Amino acid sequence: MPSNSELLWSKIRLAESRMNTASDRFWFHPELASLLPLFLVQLHRVMQGGLNLMRVARDGALSLPDDPVARIVAPYLDQHIGEEVDHDDWLLDDLGTLGISPREVAQAAPLPAVVSLLGAQYFWAFHSHPVTVFGYLIVLEGYPPLTEQLEAIRKRTRLPATAFRCLIAHADNDPHHIADLNRTLDSMPLTDEQQEAIALSAFHTIDAVASVFDELLAQHADAPQSHLRKLKAS
Repeated sequence: MPSNSELLWSKIRLAESRMNTASDRFWFHPELASLLPLFLVQLHRVMQGGLNLMRVARDGALSLPDDPVARIVAPYLDQHIGEEVDHDDWLLDDLGTLGISPREVAQAAPLPAVVSLLGAQYFWAFHSHPVTVFGYLIVLEGYPPLTEQLEAIRKRTRLPATAFRCLIAHADNDPHHIADLNRTLDSMPLTDEQQEAIALSAFHTIDAVASVFDELLAQHADAPQSHLRKLKAS
């Protein structure tokens, strides 16, 4: 029998082309230097929302002391929150080197796809089971950029190396995180319904991440540079 993580990854592989195609369109866009600061702003919103999401899921798991799955979810999330805390501040520092202040980042509206990405996870954590957050985490941690890819992007965009520090840190750390996620998922006595809910969470995450790239590209096509100028003028 396949393990929980093997079963989940077999499903993710069936859907990942949606995210990979949108990601490639973004990262190989000829005007990526203009798009990247806007992406980093939205990534900051995802980082902040993701930390709060994990806290909500952890607290929900702690409220289920007799649930054998929740008893595994809670300590893992507590550990992972500690691993991710302050990363949003790292990204703010990187954005600052591009001339974008913390106030400007805070005032920037999240894309609809970012709201969908996080909002669905909050719903499932509250109304399904906190373990659903593993679908979200495994997708986000399971596709880290490679350091050499980020270096190639830096050279192509001619943006300062300081704008990539947080991304590079995740490129280094995420492979360890995904290994921990897989091991933790494999240790859970999941029901069929919980496995289906985690897969649904993963599928939604794939589609929402792809939609973030699509929306950034659509904004840029409608009004090149205007969104960055608006951000900088706020």
